[in-house]
Amino acid sequence: MTTRKQNARSLSLLILVPVLSLTALPAAASDVAALIKDGKFLLDFRYRLETVDQAGLPQEATAHTVRARTGFQTGKINGFSLLAEAETVAHMNQSFNDSLNGKTRRPVIADPDGMELNRLQVDYTGLPKTSITVGRQRLNLDNQRFIGAVGFRQNEQTLDAVKINSQAIDKLDLTYAYVAQVNRVFSHKSPQGAFEGDSHLFNAGLTLAPIAKVTGYGYLLDLEEQPLLSTATYGGRVAGKVTLDKVALTYAADYAHQSDYEGNPRDISLDYVGLELTASYAGISVGGGYESLEGDGVRGFATPLATLHKFQGYADVFLTTPANGVTDAYGRIGYETKLDWGRVTGFSAALWCHDFEAERIDLSYGSEVNLEAAVKLGPKVTISTKYADYDGDGAFADRKKFWLSLEYSY
Repeated sequence: MTTRKQNARSLSLLILVPVLSLTALPAAASDVAALIKDGKFLLDFRYRLETVDQAGLPQEATAHTVRARTGFQTGKINGFSLLAEAETVAHMNQSFNDSLNGKTRRPVIADPDGMELNRLQVDYTGLPKTSITVGRQRLNLDNQRFIGAVGFRQNEQTLDAVKINSQAIDKLDLTYAYVAQVNRVFSHKSPQGAFEGDSHLFNAGLTLAPIAKVTGYGYLLDLEEQPLLSTATYGGRVAGKVTLDKVALTYAADYAHQSDYEGNPRDISLDYVGLELTASYAGISVGGGYESLEGDGVRGFATPLATLHKFQGYADVFLTTPANGVTDAYGRIGYETKLDWGRVTGFSAALWCHDFEAERIDLSYGSEVNLEAAVKLGPKVTISTKYADYDGDGAFADRKKFWLSLEYSY
């Protein structure tokens, strides 16, 4: 058990979950039975082999880990439903630094073992085209560049929050969330396992059919444990898809400005730019993009609640933006197809190439090559593999990473 004092605001949100559930309980035994009958069991299982060979560390890392999420989501009564889910991460060997076990001679594979409450939430959908969620929950906004659940790691990131989502206005998707605590991937046993505070997330998306969705957002992060990460980020995103004959063009353009917020002792004024374009035909896709996170020489543009593994290469070198910022010019070629080969129902593969530079000064941060492939065995089972090879040009440590995963979702 952790000795970390839990934030009262976060605890109060979790207490609200059973309280709100009690207000929705029906009197008739038949209605209680309907809660169960109309509900569904939740099961998400993943075995993963991950290896890391990193320059500057005397030993390599090899991790065999298993993650299981089990839970239940009830049916609805008076617009209320309850979801409860536990998460267990187990180690099958000990030849890696899980960020808590002190094996600092080996690279970090941040999948600590243990069991914890992953989600506990009440959902209310009694208002027209509007949902309210209270409790510990998963939240992914847009492409997860700023707010995401970090689904790649065995222990995902969840929020103790109140979230309101409304689509009551035609073509407009509005989301607001008040966040009392961020439950990070390092688990509740870690001193860095949670960020407490009073954070506010605003996101509004307008669909301009058929070619675009325009989104504006404001993410006001008050993180008590890491005041230097307390920031106000305002920005916009345009993303969509255009079909020309048989070629589909998908595109996205992002801009955001970040300043200091609440207890942050520094004056911050940093910009983010993201551009991407991909052409797809007959299962083959070719594309590329450019991403820039500014730095002022002391700190870089911060994205502490992002699903970082999706961006700037799978080797995860730039989980924290360098003080001089970082730019990433990348290209991708991929292939995806549905199959009817017995149990094999789908296949996908992709090759990525990244070139990294400092944003503020003339300095190379090196390059990276990523390979990935996945096979689907029916709708519930996926076998996937990935490889990352980062060459740091002396700026950051070279490293090679490999993953093999088996996933089952019910």
